Amino acid sequence: MVRPSRIGIGLVMAAAWLAAPCARAEDAPVAVAPRPVDAPGAERAWAAERPGYLRIIGTAMVGDGLRFNNPYRLSTPLGGDAEGVSRTAAYGDVGFGAALGRARGIQHAVLVRNVFALEGVTQVMITPSYALSRRWGALAAYGRAGIPVVLRPDLNVGAELAAGGVFYIRGGIGLAAELVGDLFYGAGTREVSRPVYPLLGAQAGIEIDFEVLP
Repeated sequence: MVRPSRIGIGLVMAAAWLAAPCARAEDAPVAVAPRPVDAPGAERAWAAERPGYLRIIGTAMVGDGLRFNNPYRLSTPLGGDAEGVSRTAAYGDVGFGAALGRARGIQHAVLVRNVFALEGVTQVMITPSYALSRRWGALAAYGRAGIPVVLRPDLNVGAELAAGGVFYIRGGIGLAAELVGDLFYGAGTREVSRPVYPLLGAQAGIEIDFEVLP
């Protein structure tokens, strides 16, 4: 009976020892970094860095303003001549819209505002607009450009630029303030066939946001 030599047994054991680490390395599972959602607030922080953050926006404000170039001498003139300054009627502004982007970055928004007079002659205006906004904690700022369309008393179309800010008192409920500039063409006079009427208004109210995290 032939007995295996000590050298042969040693070679077999050495080959098995060398092959074992290779097999273990191939079979070992690949480590994957866990999604950081274990700590409180980590889910929101993780989502804030991703695109696709959506806000549904509702606003309600009241305001007043100044009208420049007043050839018809409105009931509340502030200037001393026909091209002076007068106060506009107090008005309400109710709107809605949606903003999309990053929670911690620039967001693009489409807004529609419904403006109506609270005193004097009945006036109604619809303003679709595009806005850029950004939020830092409880504070947010935005700028928007729109096309105001006067429906009553006479149809007219103008241009609008506005800038505003929001202080969120809790969650998606905030106190909003806005400075608005409008430009309209009006009915002609003896002196000017197509006069331009600039308006500057200030308004304040509340904003309510509904957030949809990506």
